[in-house]
Amino acid sequence: LEKLPGILAREEPELVAVLRRLLGEEGVALHTGVDIERVTVERGAVEGATKVVHGVEAGVPRRWGAEEILVAAGRSPNVSGLGLDALGVETTSRGVVVDDRMRTTVASVYAAGDVAGRYLFTHSAGHEAVRAVRDMFFPGRGTVSDLVPWCTFTDPELAHVGMTADEAGQRHGDAVEVHRLALSHSDRARADGHAEGCIIVVTARGTIVGAHILAPAAGELIHELALAVREGLALSGLASLIHVYPTLATSVGQLGAEAAFAGAGRWASLVRAGRIWDRLRRH
Repeated sequence: LEKLPGILAREEPELVAVLRRLLGEEGVALHTGVDIERVTVERGAVEGATKVVHGVEAGVPRRWGAEEILVAAGRSPNVSGLGLDALGVETTSRGVVVDDRMRTTVASVYAAGDVAGRYLFTHSAGHEAVRAVRDMFFPGRGTVSDLVPWCTFTDPELAHVGMTADEAGQRHGDAVEVHRLALSHSDRARADGHAEGCIIVVTARGTIVGAHILAPAAGELIHELALAVREGLALSGLASLIHVYPTLATSVGQLGAEAAFAGAGRWASLVRAGRIWDRLRRH
């Protein structure tokens, strides 16, 4: 049961749609746009369930029975009673206000992790803490990276780094290209019997600005593309890296090769057009 109109709002919509279909095929019923009102205990009231969730879906009152209920409603920073106001440390509903060096509004006080309200992941919290300590000892050298990859550990996994296609389009306009490779083209995925999924790479003027993977072990695959985003690499450049066969990672190399061939084709077209233009000028 989800309050928002859809699930995984920060992910690439195309992959979310595939994941939602796959979950549905496994018997996972997803209800979005639901307003939860209360939970009652009514033994045997709904299909033998002991717990009943009452809510409204699309304006219609609904009841869902369950043996157990998991509440995943997020978390709030617990900063009250710490005396931060007296120190002059500014806080908001998201947590402690920090700059890109994890310094609070009092320069000698640092905050890292979920309480800083940036990215609520264990791996980003660790990164922020390391950079904060570095900045304490080497002021100005502890800048935190805004490029944080993450993974939703569904089956298959959904991994993300950088911009979605829509985000890239808003920033880079017509310079954006979206490259896709279905897992059905992967020998490893077919051999394992898990060929449902896709790799999407978003480029702007040839440079990788985002990548999204729906695949088994997508959380492992995303790091190569995260490095490519950080270093400003071209997708075609990944084709020159030898990928171990047969691994799912060869799909990344294959996508790079396709981009390289497409680029070569465009150059060939330009060369041919240039030759034709030269001939026309001579005549």
